[in-house]
Amino acid sequence: MVPRLTRLFLFTGTAMWLLLGGCSSSNNPEGAAGAGAGGESKAPQAPENAPAAPGAAVNRLEKTGQLTYKLYLQPEANAANRKGLVLFGAGNDENDPATGSLDGALENSVAGELAKLGYVAAIVAYRDQPPLVPNDGGASWNRNSEMLAADMSQVADAVIASVGGGLSRGRVLTGGVSYASYSLLTNISMNNTPLADTRGLLAACGATGDYEAKNLKIPVFSLNCSGNPEGDYHGQGLIDRIGDPKLKADSGFFTDPACNSHCGGALGTWTSKLVERAQLWLP
Repeated sequence: MVPRLTRLFLFTGTAMWLLLGGCSSSNNPEGAAGAGAGGESKAPQAPENAPAAPGAAVNRLEKTGQLTYKLYLQPEANAANRKGLVLFGAGNDENDPATGSLDGALENSVAGELAKLGYVAAIVAYRDQPPLVPNDGGASWNRNSEMLAADMSQVADAVIASVGGGLSRGRVLTGGVSYASYSLLTNISMNNTPLADTRGLLAACGATGDYEAKNLKIPVFSLNCSGNPEGDYHGQGLIDRIGDPKLKADSGFFTDPACNSHCGGALGTWTSKLVERAQLWLP
């Protein structure tokens, strides 16, 4: 059964763009920008191809099939630094999603912190998706959400196979920022979601509808600003609507009182909240 499209996605492309600020990867929490112009110094760079210090986290680009992803991990594979795998998808234009960015500030901040703590993290450059078809009852939105979830699932399998340390799909979290959050919240309500065997979804700057909330297949952690900038259900409203009592008890949220815009939270605060939830779900 194809879930019905919620109110949010029935808006025209223009109205949607205004509501979500485009859901682009630039909609990251404040403080995410790099050093500006004017002679500000940059952190010294390690020599190219320099070996990592023992226990240090590194990142590199990897590829599986057509998909590129940025992998964060500690090089030595053992139980202490393969605690779990956390995947992230970036924001985008929901009306015509391009290839997922690997450069989002929140995604990279969380991935780097998790790798230091002994997790493996990957930011997924999910495939360019077809434009939404107006007035199609949500069919094109649902197809795109299936594409995104399939890409996340494929990368999860590739990372598990390549990094060693005993990882399994039961110790995988998926995460989305803005567009990817909305899309994955839709997908994990579907009966055929490829993410049903994973541990949970970290949903930053996203929301979903009543039907989807009542039919979620895995726990969620909802991270948003206050003031309902996302539309539909997120935070406490989303948790209240989860149909499965066990999933509801295993889910959580943080609605940031310090911001009231789409993806407007402080980078350090939001990084901490997502890392804490990953540690709770994957101790």
